Amino acid sequence: MHGTEIGHFNAMILAVMKAHYAIGDSTVGDALKLVNYGKVDTDGMDAIAEISIISVMREHDPNALVITEEIGSKGEIGISTMPEPLAFRTIYISDPIDRSRQMELSIKDIPKNKLLKKVFRDPSFRTNWEKEYGAPASITGGCSAITCIRHGSPLCAVIANHITQQLFVSCSAGNFVIDLPPKMAKIDFDYIVKDGHGVPLTFPSIDGSDMRQFVTFMGKDGYKENLLASKLVSERDLKKTLQYGLPGGPSRVLYLSSLYASTGRKPIGFILANGEKIGEWVHWLPFVRFARSPWGSPALKLSEIWQDRPGTKDGILKATPPAYSIFKQISKTDTRMILSNNVLANFDNPSIVRGTLIVAPYDNDWANRATNQYGYRLIEFMPK
Repeated sequence: MHGTEIGHFNAMILAVMKAHYAIGDSTVGDALKLVNYGKVDTDGMDAIAEISIISVMREHDPNALVITEEIGSKGEIGISTMPEPLAFRTIYISDPIDRSRQMELSIKDIPKNKLLKKVFRDPSFRTNWEKEYGAPASITGGCSAITCIRHGSPLCAVIANHITQQLFVSCSAGNFVIDLPPKMAKIDFDYIVKDGHGVPLTFPSIDGSDMRQFVTFMGKDGYKENLLASKLVSERDLKKTLQYGLPGGPSRVLYLSSLYASTGRKPIGFILANGEKIGEWVHWLPFVRFARSPWGSPALKLSEIWQDRPGTKDGILKATPPAYSIFKQISKTDTRMILSNNVLANFDNPSIVRGTLIVAPYDNDWANRATNQYGYRLIEFMPK
């Protein structure tokens, strides 16, 4: 990474850390209190995280675009339409709090004057979280996430897990995890990468395990129909192959990592973005781009699933055909992809863009065959 990219990365780390510690220093009552921020049903925890992230990123780069659902709902996002590559701008896409509903439910019976950092650091709280909302908490925990798109490519991603106090980062130097200290401290590219405090995250081979085991979101109307329309799984096989149907968004890619493999659970053959909003899955893209196999080739493969007659949610296509996709080829002769600013510019609120994507280990032969068989597009970005 060169200086400008490191600057973006460091600002993103600072932003999610500020969100993490601001949430931790809040009381249960403040976190659950409804506030007049964007939507009338916004709780304090969501507002605290979003305000923390937006303030840091706008101060870092006032000319960049910051995209969240709340900002989009206020009509504050404007993207100019012009011939690409002139349209390239630095874009930050953030999910200030993922799994906020689960976080609300997990603390609703706790005394309102208790600080959240004391709640989350209680080992029994993590045990109860995993019982109610999935294990391991390092993957299923509520989190704050931000990803940078620069020159049309996913540059880096930062995810702070509030339940386990961990930071997951992805950049051209690799994918890493680090434990967050009890108090705010200086953590940046040098600390994580050069000084060696970041523990490398690898994405292992499927290694002969069941390649059809998967994780995706199935928690609302229409998602089962979109999944079945992808042709990757039949209704008959759904019960035995779907390992978890209520996962979070940004951290879902970690189901394919060494973090999950170390738990001894049944390996996951692939993850799916099941017609979900961009803020749920854009954070996977740097992890996919920068994950490497032991031989130096990409460790993960990403494909976009599309349908001739895709369904919609709130009027937005869930499995977007290539002509309408946010992913565009660099040129007719170069099949590598960019994320198109011009497609985002078609939406008054770009946070509502949806997609159906599959990510699988490089040696998942079943996934490779299925995506090729149905003509789904392999999404590859510029090399690091």
